[in-house]
Amino acid sequence: MSRSFDGGRCFGMILRDTALRVSLAACLLADLSACGAAGGEIRSEGPAPSRIPWTGPVYALDWQSLAWPRPDTMDLTADTVLWGVKWHDWGSPRATGTGSVLDLACRSGCPHGDYPHYAVTIVFSGLVKRQYAAYYSHAAVTPVHPPAPGWAEDVRGVALHVPKP
Repeated sequence: MSRSFDGGRCFGMILRDTALRVSLAACLLADLSACGAAGGEIRSEGPAPSRIPWTGPVYALDWQSLAWPRPDTMDLTADTVLWGVKWHDWGSPRATGTGSVLDLACRSGCPHGDYPHYAVTIVFSGLVKRQYAAYYSHAAVTPVHPPAPGWAEDVRGVALHVPKP
């Protein structure tokens, strides 16, 4: 018995093999596309971190939420003021300044009719980026000659206001 070439049968086998490969590839692609999140949707975790340093404007908000770029005087709390501040590295993640803190509330009794003050080192940190500007979120005040006066207990570490996103 001689066998003859059956073109229809051969074409059917090729078609079945191709269909099997296509459906296998479709299943694999569907499995991989669902790897991003539960339910198959894409989820965003916020902006990607950037190693590019901030180059826009940088502000510190005082206790009344007034924005100050590189302030030489600023109301740190309702009763205390940063005064005569000279800043180093303003705009960096950690700005350092030297100046004084004044007791505006005269909690010390205001001897000699003047507002009491003492020399300090100020560090603004916690740079938070918003749409077109960045803001410091924390102020740390350290006396140049410790200890700090009793009226200045509330200025060691101050959370600065930051605009909501």
